[in-house]
Amino acid sequence: MCAPGVTGKPNTELLFEVRQTGMKILYVYGMAKTKDIPITLRKLGYQVEEYAKVQENSILKDEEIEAIVSHVKRHQITHLMSIHLIYNLAVAAYQADIKYVSVIWDAPYIKLYSPFGRLDHCWFSVFDKLDQERFQNAGIPHTLYQPLAVNPEDVTMWSRNARKQLAGKYINDICFVGSLYEDNLYDKRVHNMPPVITDYFNSVFEEAAFCWDGKNRIYGQTSKEMLQYMSMISADFRVDNRLDIDDTAMFEIMYLVRKIANIERIATLSTLSEAYHVTLHTTSKVEDGVLGNVEVKLPVRPGKDAAVVYAGSKINLNISLKGIEGGTPQRIMEIMGAGGFVLTNYCHETAELFEEGKEIAMFKTPEELFEKADYYLKHDKEREQIAKAGHNKVLECYTYDKKLEKLLAWVEGNR
Repeated sequence: MCAPGVTGKPNTELLFEVRQTGMKILYVYGMAKTKDIPITLRKLGYQVEEYAKVQENSILKDEEIEAIVSHVKRHQITHLMSIHLIYNLAVAAYQADIKYVSVIWDAPYIKLYSPFGRLDHCWFSVFDKLDQERFQNAGIPHTLYQPLAVNPEDVTMWSRNARKQLAGKYINDICFVGSLYEDNLYDKRVHNMPPVITDYFNSVFEEAAFCWDGKNRIYGQTSKEMLQYMSMISADFRVDNRLDIDDTAMFEIMYLVRKIANIERIATLSTLSEAYHVTLHTTSKVEDGVLGNVEVKLPVRPGKDAAVVYAGSKINLNISLKGIEGGTPQRIMEIMGAGGFVLTNYCHETAELFEEGKEIAMFKTPEELFEKADYYLKHDKEREQIAKAGHNKVLECYTYDKKLEKLLAWVEGNR
């Protein structure tokens, strides 16, 4: 059974009505290159074109906007669409008087706190309920909460191929795929400041790190006076903020959240490696000795290669950025789509989407993480049943078919 608010069956009457509006969608690529959205839209029967030129997400260029508007008019486009907010598309939609639909993968997605997020022509699908609530409170007109999704045909094929390739064997005991955030802004610009500054932030890290109970212990810990003082004593320090949020909030999101992820991931992986075989696939540069006995491997390519890693790991670990307060990261959806077992930090929205102990396993403290890692490494059958149930849940409820059907029906239902 799907989570509340997520339908398990397509609303064919509503989808038929949307199709009859004469929608013609121009899909535009930015930093995210996945083709899942245009492929799914065509499968659902929509007219879709793919724009030839990739757009930079956060840079406005008049010539690019003019070219997009010209294409829209020549081809009678009714909707622009992309992953994440692309500034050129927001302005082009406004100039062409059509709708722009953006599917957001990140949280907190602060770019919406801008003139582009407030345009009445822009419509956003967001996956974190707390993020959506803040957007609404800030007067951003069009946001819809939706969990992230997978392409069911692809993940089914990748899962099947992975099982065939693995032939019932596992290649990892505990595996983490992701960044260590070793190049975070805090280490670059703050950690060499006077002790009065670093001691304070160390106390924030001590309170917030390794606490995965869903409570935010980062936001509201920094004052404007502190930022002013830091700017006075260090020419290298600045908060680059062009958005409609406080500098303190920007600092906490861009500096503290990533530093805490750096602390949590390094300490957790290295400590686990003292008792278990732990593998890390990452783009991060790892200095000798930092990760203890962790086996560091090259980053894994998304898709079929990642599916082999996920399906071939007894435990796939997820440690979310603290900035993702409520949403369920794409990593979890893709692991489950591949048929892998997920052990993740607690999140109340994830607990709404997946049943603890039956479709997923979650931890709130380091002690609980170690207890569950040890338990599930020793109970193969139970772990594999949970992985299978999670895989089935994703394919039943959290696919692009259902997500895009609901999203476009919402956009067209609010004229």
